Amino acid sequence: MTTAVDASFIDKALTELESARRWTPRTISKLEALISSADPWAVYRVDPVNFAAEKGIAEQEAIDLFLHAANLGLFHMEWRLLCPLCTDTVSSCHTMSTVKSRCYCHLCLKSVSVNLDDFIAVSFNLSPRVRELAWHKPENLSVEDLMLRYRIDRRAIKPGFGPFSEMMRQFARLADYIQPGQSRDVTLNVPEGWVVVVMDAGASKTVIVPSAAASPARKVSATLTDHGWQDVPATAGTGEITLVVRNDSSRRAPVIAGARPGDVDSIGIVMGPFLNGNRLLSNQTFRTLFRAETLAAGEGVGVRDLTLLFTDLKGSTELYERVGDLSAFSLVQQHFEHLRVAVSQQEGAVVKTIGDAVMASFVKPEQAVRAALAMFHEIEEFNRKRGTRDLILKVGAHRGQSIAVTLNERLDYFGQTVNIASRVQSVANADELCLTEDMYSDPQVQAALKGHEAMREMAQLKGIAATVPVRRIRVKV
Repeated sequence: MTTAVDASFIDKALTELESARRWTPRTISKLEALISSADPWAVYRVDPVNFAAEKGIAEQEAIDLFLHAANLGLFHMEWRLLCPLCTDTVSSCHTMSTVKSRCYCHLCLKSVSVNLDDFIAVSFNLSPRVRELAWHKPENLSVEDLMLRYRIDRRAIKPGFGPFSEMMRQFARLADYIQPGQSRDVTLNVPEGWVVVVMDAGASKTVIVPSAAASPARKVSATLTDHGWQDVPATAGTGEITLVVRNDSSRRAPVIAGARPGDVDSIGIVMGPFLNGNRLLSNQTFRTLFRAETLAAGEGVGVRDLTLLFTDLKGSTELYERVGDLSAFSLVQQHFEHLRVAVSQQEGAVVKTIGDAVMASFVKPEQAVRAALAMFHEIEEFNRKRGTRDLILKVGAHRGQSIAVTLNERLDYFGQTVNIASRVQSVANADELCLTEDMYSDPQVQAALKGHEAMREMAQLKGIAATVPVRRIRVKV
């Protein structure tokens, strides 16, 4: 089912999108072609990273493209918590406020916990306002489409088997709706070491029956109730057996059943590149357009690897005394804009300003280093044009684990990585960049600092018991 395209709305939104920023040639036309695609699944859970690779667009530009398109109503953003074992969509959220880091996967029968940079995927769905498509009403999809296209991530690969959705399709012998009070029989060939799998795809409830050559069970029954699966034997026989699936629940149930190797679960999922939550939170366009997107109060989501950068102005108190409050305030605000440019050009985001300081986040440590060097250059140029060095910068950065939280109605970060990054900045002198050894040891960071001497010292950071190895880089301005 596909309804007519709302051409007038699309034209208006694309016109606004084109003027949102400077795009490389044909970028908007490539998005327009996608929106007009006859394949409804082509505009479902579009990943900007994959779109960039397919269309020859820079990844950062593609991410910005879909963020602006979502802001204009062409697409809806979707945050999905994927099971790391099977990539089933354990939780689907249309706003960050309902994102949680821990859920239960009823397909794998396990509790799962993920980080923003692992299995929290962000994608974009074509809005029903643009065009209504079958997957806007998943209850009307076929069972195969519901489970193998709507639920399982298309980029999931099981090594030795290929795409996980194709593996499920290969082993499934039943994929259909069963009405309340009805049953279905299906014949399965179950080699030794295989398991019988029966799942209620609508409610994500699964039962797994291991096979055993000594088991006399030539018939396996599974009865679905409103409370889950019941009357399931402990083991099934090998060879040809009959599976009887009965629906005693109060609803029509989408059921998938079949037999597969029992060791599949021990083979991890490999995911292709995708836009994860960590990368989006370190995107300046996201933080600008979607300021209202925050995590629920008291909810924290882990980040496995994040780089945080802090800046400060040397002698800002003297600056206020020397030029007056209004002039100093204006200078500080102008300096913020220069810093934002340097951060966004390196695919980072300004998390917040603190007085006359900036806190910024990056996915990769070398991005933070390049941004810092650009900051020094930008501020020196600003000073040169004014004919005075009123603004003197000092910068510090550190990488590590963190927790994304909401503080003061703003997406922020919490943890020791934040504390260390802030303290490292405090030991920097004028025109200096200070990095922890954890950052400097990265080969890409050293490549970004080529030509700059990095003096090593042990620093005593305020509030940190042990001394921390720090690299002090004097930036030539």
